[in-house]
Amino acid sequence: MKELLIRTLTGVSLIVLVAGSILLGPITFSAVLLLVYLLGVKELFGLLQKRELSTRWFRAVPGALLFLVVYAVFELNQSLLWFILPPALWLMVALRGGITLSGTLAFLWLAIPLSSFFALGWMEEAPGFQFRLPLFIIALIWINDTFAYLTGSLVGRHKMTPILSPGKTWEGFAGGMLISLFAGWIIWNSTGIATLWAWFGISLLVSSLGLAGDLFESGLKRTVKVKNSGELLPGHGGILDRFDSLLFVTPAVLILVILIKLVS
Repeated sequence: MKELLIRTLTGVSLIVLVAGSILLGPITFSAVLLLVYLLGVKELFGLLQKRELSTRWFRAVPGALLFLVVYAVFELNQSLLWFILPPALWLMVALRGGITLSGTLAFLWLAIPLSSFFALGWMEEAPGFQFRLPLFIIALIWINDTFAYLTGSLVGRHKMTPILSPGKTWEGFAGGMLISLFAGWIIWNSTGIATLWAWFGISLLVSSLGLAGDLFESGLKRTVKVKNSGELLPGHGGILDRFDSLLFVTPAVLILVILIKLVS
């Protein structure tokens, strides 16, 4: 009971922090995401330090630069060519210091997904940063994770991946997906943003890729034989443990939203 209470309080605190930063605007939102990125990089380097001797912080610079570029391009109307700079810097760092798993994951698995989440704030038709899309996406992710956990705990019988993630069940996955689809319908019905089918597509991406992100991080932890990526978040583990679903979901959602905008 005490563990559940601690987990709940930590989860609510994270919701307030992330949702509040989105509502306060792009500067606060980017600052919180940059903090998540840096804490995630710290955990990632800690996980891989036994396998790699060169987990130095300069490898995190290209990813941090990506947040600045997203802000400059979308909020300050700078050229899209600026998006060339972060991957070019990442490639230069990799070639000079050697290609490492930690440096690659820091950019591809952490920086790009988190900056994609940030970029969703400019994907509505209205000019400037709009909080609704990133807020609804993170809400869908949390809803899916919560109800997948609850459904799996209550009626889960059939293990999905007993070795990789013993707690995951097909019943939990189905429960999370159904509630996510229902939540997508509520968002569409309440806001009128995009079409119902677009929200159903986003909800399916949240459920399927959220699971994939969770399993990917579980595989990474099993590779280095640890239970949690860190101990920063009581009841949840580390930053990577809490944001693993988002890291697979947001790039796909951003691509889907861009495609919908192009064909509409």
